[in-house]
Amino acid sequence: MSKELCKGGCGNLASYKGWCKVNWISGKRFGVGCPIITKKRGKAISVYRIKESELGQNPMQNSDICKKNHSNLRNKRASLSLKKLGKLGLLPQQIESNRLKEKRRKNIIKSVQRLIKEGKHPRQLENPSQKRLRTQKISKSIKKLASQNKLFTQNMTKTQKINLGKKISKKLREGIKTGRIKLSSSWKKVPYKGIILRSCWEKETAKFLDTNKIKWAYESLIIPYFDTQRKFIANTIPDFYLPSTNTIIEVKSNAEFRSQNTKDKIKGIRKKGYEVYLFGKNEIELIKNNQTRLLKYIGVIKDEENKD
Repeated sequence: MSKELCKGGCGNLASYKGWCKVNWISGKRFGVGCPIITKKRGKAISVYRIKESELGQNPMQNSDICKKNHSNLRNKRASLSLKKLGKLGLLPQQIESNRLKEKRRKNIIKSVQRLIKEGKHPRQLENPSQKRLRTQKISKSIKKLASQNKLFTQNMTKTQKINLGKKISKKLREGIKTGRIKLSSSWKKVPYKGIILRSCWEKETAKFLDTNKIKWAYESLIIPYFDTQRKFIANTIPDFYLPSTNTIIEVKSNAEFRSQNTKDKIKGIRKKGYEVYLFGKNEIELIKNNQTRLLKYIGVIKDEENKD
């Protein structure tokens, strides 16, 4: 006797009335759980909902229905239910497999990217007052959690905090490098030969190097150093690297020039075997008035007495 295959066409053996799997059974009625049928059903519902919303017939587009469905009482009940499920470890995100979790994460990222590309992301549509209100609510919530010692970072060990910082730092660098993360508009953006520099002093330094035909690369290295103030290993991305002399030039403002953080970075760079020079107000003045002296300072031109 040959075994019957599922009616859905998935290739699995039928186990109940011609179907490989059922989600529920109630009397003479039952819900089919065949993966092929489930996928088709989900796609059909999605297409229907999109058409419904395009015609303005989605219930959520009705202000009266929205007001009723999103009342404060209903939201509180939903919140309590979710908290109970979370404590029991029964939320969908808590019981799904790693494969499904990764798939869901990728789908969310893809959907968000599509909305941003189309200019339809909620953050892109909100006005300044809405943005201010949202940030105030987030700030208030964070302060409340902090006062109750419920922020996840407050319950982390020192090692966990260091690892989290490294992970965030790595992601930020990757995002900035690929252009996925845009620098804040408050940061200085000084264009020079297709490169965005951070300050006018950096531009002066780049012009100085080009004038003297010195090859350079901008923010091309990532060097670890020990941050003595925060007591952990951090990373620095030096401004200019001169491959011909294995030299690094760091351009620092008056406020940063003698700071402890700058000293830590210089120490870390030297530890990796690089020559490093700090450019501040005095060095920028030399670029304008006495480049020969500056070239001697960074070792490009040797003193006459050393030539002999």
